[in-house]
Amino acid sequence: PAWTEIFGVLSVATIKFEMLSTAPRSQLFLALADSSISTKGTKSGTFVMYNCARLATLFESYKCSMEQGLYPTFPPVSSLDFSLLHDEGEWLLLFNSILPFPDLLSQTAVLDCTAPGLHIAARTEMICKFLVQLSMDFSSYYNREARPHLFGQMFVRLQLLRAVREVLHTGLAMLGLPPLSHI
Repeated sequence: PAWTEIFGVLSVATIKFEMLSTAPRSQLFLALADSSISTKGTKSGTFVMYNCARLATLFESYKCSMEQGLYPTFPPVSSLDFSLLHDEGEWLLLFNSILPFPDLLSQTAVLDCTAPGLHIAARTEMICKFLVQLSMDFSSYYNREARPHLFGQMFVRLQLLRAVREVLHTGLAMLGLPPLSHI
């Protein structure tokens, strides 16, 4: 994709993320010329999109290596040995992000049956906060020191990161944001 397209997606994502991360009862100040929008650090939509692109690059790299015969094809998930996940960062991703994600989704849109008419409270700020935390946890895990591995452990880790990617993509889709595949 062209850089202008990537910058366009990032610009829209940053503005949408800033707006959607504000609770509905809070006042939103969006001064685009000001430094009040955090485009650096770990609290922004840009950081979430950056980590989404990192995941896309990781899986694209695996696919290319597999096509070159450097790695075997990905085995069925049922044949993976998840006991090979020993790293604290792996368990953090699993228990703090992947497993609780369905519950988070059920809490983000609440139907209010007490008022007349149809009223739905959309808690988009919860999704934004969750995606930022997931991105921080993934970034910490991804930036750790590389270690030698066996294919079994590599596949289990790739499956874990597939789940992280799925959570990120679903969360971004809930916010109306497309995932980035390059950055």
